Amino acid sequence: MNITPALGANLAGGMRNRKAADVHDELHAKALVLDNGQARLAIVMVDSCAVPGEIIALAKQMIESHVSIPAAHVLVAATHTHSAPAATHLFQSKPSLSYVEFLVARIADAVRLAVNRLAAAQVGYAVGKEPRLLFNRRFFLKPGTIGPDPFGRTTDKVKMNPGVGNPDIVKPAGPIDPDLGVLAVHTMDGRPLCVLGNYALHYVGGTRGADISADYFPVWGDVLLRRAGVDPRSAVTMMSNACSGNINNVDVRGPAMTLAPYQRIRQGCDELAPESLRAWREVKFDPWVELKGSLEEIELGVRLPTGADVAEAQNSLGKAPAEEREQDHYSDVRHIYARETVILHQGYPTAVRAPIQALRIGQLGIATFPGEAFVELGLEVKRKSPFRATFSIELANGYHGYIPTREAHAQGGYETWRAKSSYLEAEAAGRMVAAALRRLEAVAS
Repeated sequence: MNITPALGANLAGGMRNRKAADVHDELHAKALVLDNGQARLAIVMVDSCAVPGEIIALAKQMIESHVSIPAAHVLVAATHTHSAPAATHLFQSKPSLSYVEFLVARIADAVRLAVNRLAAAQVGYAVGKEPRLLFNRRFFLKPGTIGPDPFGRTTDKVKMNPGVGNPDIVKPAGPIDPDLGVLAVHTMDGRPLCVLGNYALHYVGGTRGADISADYFPVWGDVLLRRAGVDPRSAVTMMSNACSGNINNVDVRGPAMTLAPYQRIRQGCDELAPESLRAWREVKFDPWVELKGSLEEIELGVRLPTGADVAEAQNSLGKAPAEEREQDHYSDVRHIYARETVILHQGYPTAVRAPIQALRIGQLGIATFPGEAFVELGLEVKRKSPFRATFSIELANGYHGYIPTREAHAQGGYETWRAKSSYLEAEAAGRMVAAALRRLEAVAS
């Protein structure tokens, strides 16, 4: 289902708002529905930076009303393109009510259409490895070379995206996850219907600033189908984002490169396609598999600013240019985070409820996280999962900002700076992993 907005929409993905001026490629909500005669599951990937729980809950209500798939059996996740309209208030980009209403209906419509198109099929999965595109984007630097954060503190021990060729880089602050998962659905005579990928790459970027674009996620599918000799119009491809909140595809120790817009996306997909195709060809298909879903909500604390924090933020905003104050749109990162502090103070509760879900598709488990989960979370779930193979899907069923590990919170850095994009308690990651493992055990039994 096409979810491209009108030009002029506020684009999420940056600290400063951008107005859409062109459409490089259309945005979509793509749905896969599986039905084994006893249960149904639906997986929906949405070309969006982040979709909040309120939108997803409304879409799930519509889905259950129209096609009787319960909420626990419906997984809705954002891809995390940074060139899509705001579906929730991210930094200074606000959603429009008309687009939110449109998005709810389109997510539900995608599932309804998938149900309309149900056909006898076989399903299977495989997991390959492609580490070459992945880099942990947080780095330890030489002592004394990390500047103050937006709040004026000098306590950060790591820096995100320190720049290609930075001589102060010491080492990465975390691992990567090279797994490349493929879930394939074919007709009984072997014709591809759907291929769902799973890869821990935050997004690629390299788009034009005011363009609407789905980033690399659909390009991966188009390249894969072409290399397999499959007509792209005959099958649906979906790329899900594994836990990758601290992962990008920038090799800061490699040579600096100047690339044309979208060139990095094309190059990355060309590199990813061979292993994707190899894994796809290794899939062992079954005409019937167990299908289960389970979801629980856990309560997590919120890192709210103190009274002193709020007073300091208000004082900072008072020093911003008058025009920026009038428009409530700031250019200085210190003012941007001061605005975030005031918003958290005025509108955020002391605790939130976060959905954690698991799906079973035969011997494949899928665990979800409602935000930008650090790669360590996915790695831990895979190590402890009761399934032969496990996919992690982040930005699923809601958006609660970055989910750093407790260790990462102690290290500091952009992903931990208190804002609408990072507000959960330091214990949130561990509690989410525990809940994901509980849900996996529930659907494995």
